[in-house]
Amino acid sequence: MVPDELRAACVEAGLPLLTIPRESPFLAVSRAYWELVRQGGEAELTALLGLQVALTRAAAQDDAEPEIVRELSRALGTWVAYLPEGDGTPSSAASGAEFPPGLLAELTRESAILRNARRGATGNIQLASGVASLYPVSDGPAASGYLALGRSGQLAAAERHLFLTASTLLAARAAGQRNAAAERRRAEGMLAALVLEGHDDAARLLAKQMDSDPLPETAFVAVLPDTEHLAARPALSGLVLERSGVTFVLQSASSPYPQLPKGVRGAWGGPMPLRRLHEIGAQVAEAAASAPAGQLIRIGHGLDLPADEWVDELTSHSGQLLETVRAYLAHRGQWEAAGRELGVHRNSVRYRIAQAKELLGVDLDDPDVAAQLWLALRGRSQAPH
Repeated sequence: MVPDELRAACVEAGLPLLTIPRESPFLAVSRAYWELVRQGGEAELTALLGLQVALTRAAAQDDAEPEIVRELSRALGTWVAYLPEGDGTPSSAASGAEFPPGLLAELTRESAILRNARRGATGNIQLASGVASLYPVSDGPAASGYLALGRSGQLAAAERHLFLTASTLLAARAAGQRNAAAERRRAEGMLAALVLEGHDDAARLLAKQMDSDPLPETAFVAVLPDTEHLAARPALSGLVLERSGVTFVLQSASSPYPQLPKGVRGAWGGPMPLRRLHEIGAQVAEAAASAPAGQLIRIGHGLDLPADEWVDELTSHSGQLLETVRAYLAHRGQWEAAGRELGVHRNSVRYRIAQAKELLGVDLDDPDVAAQLWLALRGRSQAPH
């Protein structure tokens, strides 16, 4: 008979209670015990391998980070959040429940505190909803992000294996993204170098081969000297080339001014046709070198300079390009209206305008280009013969 006190104690502690016949040999009991342990270990290992396979499959998805977080949350039975470095998007998931509102912002603040303190170790943090743990995700000396778990304390052995698998996969993703960004910057630098050397045709061909966005017809060129570009680099758009501590930036003339960070020192010029930016690159660099701290100097080269040359090129080209462009601009880019004035089909107008864009190397639908060219055409038609 099993004493009631022992039975109650086992129930309270959650321990199994086995009764063994008195005549059973001790060796047989020992063997039976270890067989049960072996079977339990195999089941745990099988489950662990299945969860690791699920994490690995999640890492192969396009949106790998949220998928990895979701699988880890399901495996650990608690909420999980991944807070990447830089401007990466945080990911979060809660096993069988909704992720607590406001928690992601709280975790982001806490991870920033750890990051600024250069702490690479695990940190238990007190949140409004309770205690949680922050684990660094790293593929090198510095953390590439943090994994947050909705509980504190030590992880069990199987849980540690799963966490390490998820952490390794997230770190590998972060490293891959950094390498891709570095390669993209290198490719952008090659394109900018070709343009600044006057090889815009080669730059366009290379951009096409790399599946990059088409290069703009008109652009600004800006130069940021010294080492200020290091802090400004994440905020720079367009093609960026770094040479000997000086940053050259080429940006599409889609707005009246180049989009540059506030407070940087340098100079800029344009907008100009991309094929002519090399004409002012050296002058902009020279002006940037003497610019006062925190100021951007504008060099007075813009679209008003080559407009007369565009008219000359249209005039010298056979195929009625000049009159077609004049009609196209007069009717504000309307194919039908321009075709009626010229007495041709709208497709003929469209074909001629495409020829003119290729000849001049500019976008005739750009408001700045259209305005300057229209004024030049009117001035030429009103000039005495």
